Amino acid sequence: MSTSDRAVLVEAAAAALLTAVAVAVAAPGGDVWMPMVALHPAWLPVIVLAARYGTRGLFVSLALVVAALVVAGLVNGSGVAGLAMRSRFPADLLALGTATIVAWIAMARETRMRHVSEQLLDATVAHRHAEEAVTALHESLAYLRGRHDRLDVSLSVWRDLAARMERGETVDAARAALELCQIRIGAASGSVQVRDGNRLRLLATRGSLPDSAVLRDIGGDHTVRDAIVARAVAPAAPGAGATDSDVAAPIIDDDTGLVVGVIALRGVPAASLRAANLIDLRLIAQWLAPALNRIWRETMRPALAQRSAP
Repeated sequence: MSTSDRAVLVEAAAAALLTAVAVAVAAPGGDVWMPMVALHPAWLPVIVLAARYGTRGLFVSLALVVAALVVAGLVNGSGVAGLAMRSRFPADLLALGTATIVAWIAMARETRMRHVSEQLLDATVAHRHAEEAVTALHESLAYLRGRHDRLDVSLSVWRDLAARMERGETVDAARAALELCQIRIGAASGSVQVRDGNRLRLLATRGSLPDSAVLRDIGGDHTVRDAIVARAVAPAAPGAGATDSDVAAPIIDDDTGLVVGVIALRGVPAASLRAANLIDLRLIAQWLAPALNRIWRETMRPALAQRSAP
């Protein structure tokens, strides 16, 4: 039994009990059927409950009120013959018709209210979904606006770096290459070094580097040595020491095929040592090669030629 049905039953039982007691006390001669009255007062709680609960209130209250009057009649000696008599009273028949109409109106009103409640619930759900959609749209708009702003910044940064690497001085081009390495690979620090025989001369740095990275023999950094020997990008080998870079890329002269320098990076996240990142580093080294070739031809190559002269 639902909560509403239980409430109907309790209210109808209480109304029937009070009606039976009141009628038994107030009826002339103690006859609960009150034959001298055209309209029995027991119809009052029946009509009230019919208006309150519709057909449920009508049927339950009518049954309980009649049962309570029958019991009261049997208790005080009125009997049940008055029930058949009351069923022929026009006023009681009119009251029954009135209660039925009231119950039907209440039932129609309840149905309409239920329908309106369902519509309100649907509207509330639709409104909540609309708010969620609007919130999602705002978030998407903010994300797209952020991407647009980042794209503008990225294009500006890339345009600036490309111009510096292509037309800038050699040192500035090397610094631009290191900035690009930090953006694309996430290196915390790095250096561009020019090859001078078996030694490396520092050209540009970015971030904090140990003193041992400033000037050293090629063999002093095993990662740099591997990159120069293999003429390819080389990540640090297993068991690399503190003096070894995390990854290095050789810079190769297009005309002679000689390794004229190297990009050495440190503080590179492990996730940035994937194949795609290593390809990016190789491309950066290729872009830097023309600028480094200029200083190689101007300084390093004459020096090597002078050393090799008798």
